[in-house]
Parts: sequence; C-alpha cells; structure tokens
Amino acid sequence: MDPEFLNLIGIEGEELNKEVPRLEKAFGILKIVPKDIDRAKERVSRIFSMELRGMRKIWGIAVKELVDLILAKEEGKKVAYGSYPPLSELLVAGSLASDDIYCSPAEAVIDMVLSPMFGPDKVVPILETAERHGLAPNLAACSFLKTRLGAIVNGIVPIPDLLLSFCFLCDQTPKTDEVLHDLYGIPVAYVDNIFEDNGYGWPEDISQERVEYFANEIRCCAEKFSQVMEHELTEEKVREAVALNANVFRAAADLREFMKADPVPLSQSDFMMISRAVYSATRRGSLEGIEALAILSEEVKKRINQGVGPVAKGAPRVLLTNAPMDPSPLVTVIEGLGLAIPATSLASAPIKGTPRAYDSIWEHIAYTLMRRRGAYHSSWGWILQLKELASVWNVDGLIIFVHLPCRQYELFPLKAKEVIEKEIGIPVVIIEGDFVDLRDYNAQQTRTRLETFAELVKRRK
Repeated sequence: MDPEFLNLIGIEGEELNKEVPRLEKAFGILKIVPKDIDRAKERVSRIFSMELRGMRKIWGIAVKELVDLILAKEEGKKVAYGSYPPLSELLVAGSLASDDIYCSPAEAVIDMVLSPMFGPDKVVPILETAERHGLAPNLAACSFLKTRLGAIVNGIVPIPDLLLSFCFLCDQTPKTDEVLHDLYGIPVAYVDNIFEDNGYGWPEDISQERVEYFANEIRCCAEKFSQVMEHELTEEKVREAVALNANVFRAAADLREFMKADPVPLSQSDFMMISRAVYSATRRGSLEGIEALAILSEEVKKRINQGVGPVAKGAPRVLLTNAPMDPSPLVTVIEGLGLAIPATSLASAPIKGTPRAYDSIWEHIAYTLMRRRGAYHSSWGWILQLKELASVWNVDGLIIFVHLPCRQYELFPLKAKEVIEKEIGIPVVIIEGDFVDLRDYNAQQTRTRLETFAELVKRRK
C-alpha cells in the first residue's frame, strides 16, 4: 500500500500492521487500482486541508469505516443497515451493541469516501446496477438508495441481516427496502412519523401525540433489532449511545464556532467532510471522532491566529444548506467567487423555549429530534431553522442546494426563498443537483447562476 496515501488518511504507527491488509482487501473488492490511488492523492490534497493532521484523522475515520463495512460478514459480524439520513441515536446504539455487530447507514459510508476521494464517476457503476434492478432512471429514485441497492447487488458490501428503514423523512426508503426484501429476504424494521404538522409553531409546538407515535416507532425498531441481531437494545444501552453521540456533536459544534472567525479558517469542503465522518452514526465516528476533532481544533486555532483561510478577510458570508458528497463542483466555485461559507444547515442555533423532560428514552429521542432539527418536524420547521441560522450566523446570502430526487427537498425551497428574502432581507439562490449522481451536472450553468448571485451579495455588502 502506498505510504503517501496511508499518511494522507492518518493511518500510522501501530495501526499500520492491523489496517493495511484489511485496506488492501477492501480496495480489491472496490477495484481500486494504483492509478485510482494516485488520483485520490491529488484530489483530496487539492480539495481538502490535508496539511492538517486532524483532517487526515477525519479521513482515516471515513476510510476505515468503509473497510469495516465491506469486510463485516467476512470478519464474522452480523450486519444491519440503517437508511440515510440516519436516526443517529438508534444507529449508534446498534453499532455499539456488540463487537460482533456491524451497523451503519451503508450508502453514506460508501458515498462519503468514493465520490470525494476517487471522483464521482467511481460510484457510477454502482448507480447503473441499481437502475437495472428496480430503480430505473425515469423513476427519479434517490442516489443514496441506488448506492445501497447497487453495492449489495454488486457484492461490494454484504447482504445485511436487517434493514432499518427510516421512512419518516423519505417515502422512497421503504419502497427500496421492499425491493431488497423481495430480492434477498432481508427483514425490515420501519420507523415512520407524522410529518406535515403545525410547522408554524416549531420548535415549541410539538404535539404530544406526535412524540408518542414517533417514540413507539423507534421502540418497535429497537425491539426488531434486538430480535434479529440477537443483542438486546435496552433503554440503558440506548441512553449510553445517546450520551456518546451528544459528546461528538458538541465537539463538532465547538469546532464550528471557529468558523465565525474572519477569515473563516476552513473551507466548507473540509467541514462537510468532518460532519459526514462524525455525524453519520457510525461506530468509528462515535469512538474516534472526539480525538480527531480535538486535534483539528488546536490546528484551526493556529490558523485563526495566522489569519489563514480559503477566502480573503472581509469576504461576504453565505449560508449553504448542503452540497454533493463530492463538494468541489459547488463549494469550490462559491469560494472561488470570493464568498465565505461559515455554516450549513447542520450548524446549530439557539432554540427557543425550555425543553420537555421525558423518562422514556424513546420519547426523549423522538422529541429531541423534532425540536433540534426543523427538517425532522415539518417544511415550516425547515424554513424557520434556516431563517434562524441566517440571523445567528449573520450571513449576507443563502444558497439552497436541492437534491432533486428527494421529495422532502422539493417541499420547502421556494417558500424559504420568499420568507428569507422578505424577512431577513438577504438574497437567496436555489441550485438544483444531486448529492451523489453528477452525470447530469451542468458545471457552466451552475457557475453562471452563482456568479450572478455573488454579484448581488457583494453589492449588498
């Protein structure tokens, strides 16, 4: 294995003897050849701040998690996949339930490595396989779901023993899981919720009926996990996972506070990779994330003291809702136009009101998810949280990236643009695309729209 590549992903010291043989075996299954490694070294060094040891550790978490996923059955583990976006608390609890269990949102683990490291074309054969096995292009199926189906059919990742179908955010997820059930007989545990509720009152107005319904769905999913995976997810184990998950989220939130500096010390490409590696409810992210974030925090402090950043001091600042797994086609263009991106919709903002207390861990998870993330509550919750983030981060503009195959993403953008332009008084642009599949991406069209937006933002500032 190329020593320069190993250094780039933070695998060093005692880890080398253990991880290199596993890495070589997994890359063989992925058909990663020397020219792919050379391309990866060039890409990640160009797009991300790989001179920072903490950033290399973040990449190591992501790559090792992918290896764990690919080799899980071979290494004697029972396997459960949760859909993406994940119900983090439950997946972390599942991933920590036993050393004999592998549990993750498989599609996120694949896409956060393959697309940004080796190029978005590396995931195309996986998408094409899914399109031949029930998710035809004309169905506009989500590329995350295509990734999971295609990777299983191609034998890249093992056939799981259980699917955790988090369909409270996505109506396509349960239908895809039905395909996998029909193809392989995989049992499925579904988690649903009531979505379009009274969003005007978010985050204070969350009906107890919704909390109880959502909590019962989560509890039933945990019971199914306990039955199929033969390791009980007790309330105590779930509480421990919730606490660990909260620690990782706090460490990432503390790091994000540094993005309020001028100039911002990291590219948003860096921060999106950080978020995906530690927020995606994986075992590695939960256990290794805090150390990597601590190393990175010290390095970022030095950057702030030196006035180092991807854009000039005093640059206009914009909020970006999200970006493709390979962020370079969007983030690199935005920053190249002289706009700083201090935060995305994953950033935190103060939440009004006093939270309710619940004795039941299931009700606690259900209530906290809907209160903390507007997107888990309603379309109006999305809009109100974006509005709050735009104010808290004092941005000069908002870029809403719409994942076109996602029905939830189709619900709120136009209304969000109207509300935020009127009530906050900043320009908003909507950019359509796909988180994973860039086959139809029009770079010139996107650049033209962003250039116009950048001029508006700069004139306003």
